[in-house]
Amino acid sequence: VASDQHSCGGVNWPLFGNISISDVTMETPYTEAANKITDDIDVCDVAGIFEKLKQCDFEMFEPKGYGDVKTLFHDDVIEAISKVANIAADIMTSQTPNAIVISGCGTSGRVAFLTARSLNKIVPGEKFRYTIAGGDKALFTSQEAPEDNRKAGVNDLIKSTIDDVKVLYIGITCGLSAPYVAGQLDYCMDNLDKFVPVIIGFNPVYLARKNPIYDWDKTFYDVVTRLERLTSQRKGFLINPVLGGEAITGSSRMKGGSITMVILQTIFTHALNGVLTSSDMTSQLECKNLLKSYQNTCRLFYESSTTTVTTLMTSATQSLKSNSSVYYVSSGGSGVLGIVDSTECIPTYGASLDDVRGFIVGGYGEFNNAEGDIGSLGKNYQIGCDDLSKLLKLRDLEHNDTILVVAKSWDDPVLNEIQVEKGKKKLKLSASQSNVYVVVIDTEQGKREKNMPDYVAKLFVISIDLNEELLSENLIEICSKWIFNAVSTGAHVLIGKVFRNYMVDLKVSNQKLFHRSIGIIQRFCPSVSEQEAMTYLLKSIHDVTNVDDVMHRSIKDHVLRATPKDKVLTTYCLSAVLRCSTSPKQARM
Repeated sequence: VASDQHSCGGVNWPLFGNISISDVTMETPYTEAANKITDDIDVCDVAGIFEKLKQCDFEMFEPKGYGDVKTLFHDDVIEAISKVANIAADIMTSQTPNAIVISGCGTSGRVAFLTARSLNKIVPGEKFRYTIAGGDKALFTSQEAPEDNRKAGVNDLIKSTIDDVKVLYIGITCGLSAPYVAGQLDYCMDNLDKFVPVIIGFNPVYLARKNPIYDWDKTFYDVVTRLERLTSQRKGFLINPVLGGEAITGSSRMKGGSITMVILQTIFTHALNGVLTSSDMTSQLECKNLLKSYQNTCRLFYESSTTTVTTLMTSATQSLKSNSSVYYVSSGGSGVLGIVDSTECIPTYGASLDDVRGFIVGGYGEFNNAEGDIGSLGKNYQIGCDDLSKLLKLRDLEHNDTILVVAKSWDDPVLNEIQVEKGKKKLKLSASQSNVYVVVIDTEQGKREKNMPDYVAKLFVISIDLNEELLSENLIEICSKWIFNAVSTGAHVLIGKVFRNYMVDLKVSNQKLFHRSIGIIQRFCPSVSEQEAMTYLLKSIHDVTNVDDVMHRSIKDHVLRATPKDKVLTTYCLSAVLRCSTSPKQARM
């Protein structure tokens, strides 16, 4: 798949004023490549979907069939992780005003937040910061258009580090493509006396995005090749193992988000574990062993969770088919990950807010984001268990909701939220309107189970003997991510939101998704040229039958028009397949 040729050019349309699509061609980035494992996932049953998701996640650690590429255990990748851990350890123990900034867009920015939030609880001095395109609103709702704003990235970075002397900057962009991160990275390289720049992504440098960045004379490729030159001087670091294609093509919320967590947690666990006293060889060996712990956990999780996940997937599918909802309830980092997973269903599958929602025990007091409680902005931002209780009061008895409670141990405070106290249920769950499932990730073999209230439909225990005290919390959290990812992905596949392994109801809400949409129709209709594919897309975005009046507009303008609209991609896919000359409105019908 990685060798498929993808044309970036041939269309002389002024997409950015005087900037048009380039006439060059290039290979499809690995992060955008279709995975052969899941080519028929859309016609699988729940067991088949689970098996394919398992095989794809195993590829994070040892992808096969992708040629001679750097993977997670490549010496260069291990060395870079080790070197960054060394710098992190120095900053974490320093008494001067130094900082570690982790940044990204969408999933990457949410993982950045999760990591900074967790580490500030255990490292004194609030040394960890995060920036995310779109600000804290992007933690709960899709704010993907700001991903294209490289100036906003620079301003956010400057604001977050204004009082710091030395800064370790870690930018995350799975496809080596986000302008928001490119701007920050370039700024760091212009100020190496203060910043140590690091990029985490999952394509080789030559596959970094070469499309022009709005209002700039550089591409992401230009910026990352500059970083690559600095790596030989140890003034910057590039961590970019290839993971193989995503289970759902381009959906980096899955493998991309998971391996980002693995890399970040490995860096900072190692930094906390006395890395400054280790030799280079010992340090690299310890990093490799930490990564193997995650690989082993992935295997143990999938071996012990088949019945659990397939049951949850089936229930979630039934809920969505009946216009009901799926609710996640968890505590701590798992609660954050539940909110993250639900947030990402909207742009990925064209879902509504009420399709999948996440809630965290302790609400904003536990969530601990920089801007604090923003629940007043609307129901998208109401994330506490009290908010869920209020929501359930309004649900009529015809709803067939699925409520998934994920506990990280038998002592997890989320279990207290569902216990009966003096005849009163804290979450006021009603068996007549909800299918309540409790999943306990049990790493303490033999510990006594708690009794569940009678309204709990099923208790599942995923027993994993981690034997990794240092990593235990991190490993359990990534297991909860795999549960949420599998449930939401499987349910949306089963209700028809995926064709083969492509998301065909995605929101065209930024430049990356604009180009991805064009690529999808060309994949389905090889005889359709890039110009024709773009024509169908613009017809759907602007509701016109003739694109002459809109073709001169910038991608930014097209994206702003497309973002609030539903079924943009499915409409133009149908039009292209049928070679429709009818209006987009007729195609939707």
